[in-house]
Amino acid sequence: MNHATSSSSVDIILGDLVLEDMDRFCMNELFSDVSFLVGDQSLPAHSVILAARSEYFCAMLYGGMSVLNERQIRLESVPLEAFKVILRYLYSGKLHISTLDASCEVLGLANMYCLLEVESALVKHLLENMTVSNVWMILDMGHTYNLSQLANGCLKYIDNNGDQMLEHDSFQMLSKQSLEEVLRRDSFKVREVKIFKAVCKWNRHNPNEDIKSVMSLVRLSLMSADELIQVVRPSKIVEPEKIADAIEKALLPKNQNLPYRCTNYPDKDVKFLNTSTEGIFIDLSWWWLINCMCVLPSKPFDTWNCAMEVSCDMTHWDRAGTGTFQLAIHCEYITFTTRPVRYIRMVDTESGRTDLINYVLIQVKLKKN
Repeated sequence: MNHATSSSSVDIILGDLVLEDMDRFCMNELFSDVSFLVGDQSLPAHSVILAARSEYFCAMLYGGMSVLNERQIRLESVPLEAFKVILRYLYSGKLHISTLDASCEVLGLANMYCLLEVESALVKHLLENMTVSNVWMILDMGHTYNLSQLANGCLKYIDNNGDQMLEHDSFQMLSKQSLEEVLRRDSFKVREVKIFKAVCKWNRHNPNEDIKSVMSLVRLSLMSADELIQVVRPSKIVEPEKIADAIEKALLPKNQNLPYRCTNYPDKDVKFLNTSTEGIFIDLSWWWLINCMCVLPSKPFDTWNCAMEVSCDMTHWDRAGTGTFQLAIHCEYITFTTRPVRYIRMVDTESGRTDLINYVLIQVKLKKN
C-alpha cells in the first residue's frame, strides 16, 4: 500500500556565516577588481558586491555613470574613515560609529549614496543620544540632509529643555537660521525675558548678524513692565516706541490672544490633584494648549452645579464650560475651543463661590480633531 505523504518547502536561513565571509573581503586585495582612492589611501573593492548592495554604486560601476574601465576611482571631498564605515556596511551589514562627528560624516555619505537603511539607523542613533551639548549640531545635520524626522526630534528636545539650551556654550555658535527657527516656535518653553537676555548674548558673539530680525521674534508682550523697563530698555537694541507699546500692553490684564509659548502634547492626559481646603484652584506651572478637561472626584459628594474657569494670568478669567456634576458616579468632560491655559478653578454657578468643593482630580488634554 502506498502511503501519501505531504510536505511543504521551508527556507532555513543561515546568514551569519555568509556575512562573516563577506566581511573578510572588505578592503581586501583578494579578487578585487576596482579600488577607490580616498585622500592618499587606496581601498580595494569588488564591483559585483558593491553593485548588488547599492544602486548608487551599481550606476557608478555598470550604469550610465560607469567608470568600471578605470581600475582606480578617485573620490573627491570624501572623508576617509567615514567611507571605510560605508564599505564595511556594504560588505557585512555592520555600522560602526565612534563619535558624533563620525556619525555626521557617515550620515552625509549615506545621504549621498542613497543608503536609506543607514540613514534610518543613524537618525535613530542620534535621537537616542541627543544631549544639550550636541543637539544644535544634530539639528543642523537634519536640515542639511533634509531629514525631517531628525530635525523635528531635535526641535522637540529643544522645546522641553529650553533653559539649559540657552545657558549652554553651544548656543553662542548657533546659526542665525536655526536661532530664528527656534524663536518662532510656540512650544519653546522658556520665559521671554530669559530669551531676550540669551539673544543679546548671542549677538555679542555674532556681531555681524542682523540682530533686528532676530529680536523681532522675541515676544515683548509676554514680559512684565518691570522686565521691559529694567532689562529691555537698557539694552538699546529695541526701539523706544516698541518698548512703550509693550509696556502699555503689559499693564493690561493678560488674555488668551497673546502669543504664549505653550506646552503642546496632543492626546496626552496630564493629571493635577487639588487637595486645597479653600476650593479648587490649580496652577499648571506653565501655559498649556488645551481644549478638554475631565473632572474626577477623589472623595464622594452630591450633585453640584458648577463651572470651570480658566486664566492665563489669574486676573482675567474665562468660563470654559458649565455642567451638572455627579462626580460620585462618573467623570465629567468639558470641551472648548483650543486655547492657552495656566490656571484653572471651579466656581459654583449659583453663588459664584470657589470653596464649595475640594479634593478633585482634573485631567487636561489637547484632543486632536
